[in-house]
Amino acid sequence: MKRILFLLSVLFNVVSYSQDVLSVIAKETCECLDAKKSKSDNFTGDELKTAVGLCMISSYSDHMSEFKGDEKVKFGDEGGMTKLGQDVAVKMLETCPNMIMELGKESKSDVEAEAEDVSVTGEVTDIKSEQFLTLQLKDKNGRSYSLLLLDYFETASLLTNNEIKKKDKLKASYSEIELFDVKAKEFRYYKILTKLEKQ
Repeated sequence: MKRILFLLSVLFNVVSYSQDVLSVIAKETCECLDAKKSKSDNFTGDELKTAVGLCMISSYSDHMSEFKGDEKVKFGDEGGMTKLGQDVAVKMLETCPNMIMELGKESKSDVEAEAEDVSVTGEVTDIKSEQFLTLQLKDKNGRSYSLLLLDYFETASLLTNNEIKKKDKLKASYSEIELFDVKAKEFRYYKILTKLEKQ
């Protein structure tokens, strides 16, 4: 029984000790970020993400010797560094929650920016019905666009019900995805229709 209690107390001390080191790294990372923020007018986006990584790595380097052998993370270990970053970020919530919230806002706006569709306004030059329906447009500058109908969207019926004809003016929104072109035997980007509006 005494052995079990001794082992439990040792295990608790090891876990508690590594948590203390993480708290120190989190505190130093927050202090480092505050110092960088005070020197910069526009401390958001990629600059913020880079600063978090640099501050965290700098602090971890200073305290690496305080981690037990199996808890040390090598800089080349991507999974280990990700786990360390997550653990430190949780501790940063206690020290500088505003900075973590700012990172969360930046991540959300990055995702929203990536999700926004691009649009083109032009004249329909052709509609091809092959394996997939392809709408070909030419904009006012003479640039041609080939847009595939792959997914359902609210105004897709304009194409599927043959309500769009050659020479019609349209505004077409699209996203780009990378697909494998069997004929060319390579991956290439395709424009996928997401919305149609008659002009």
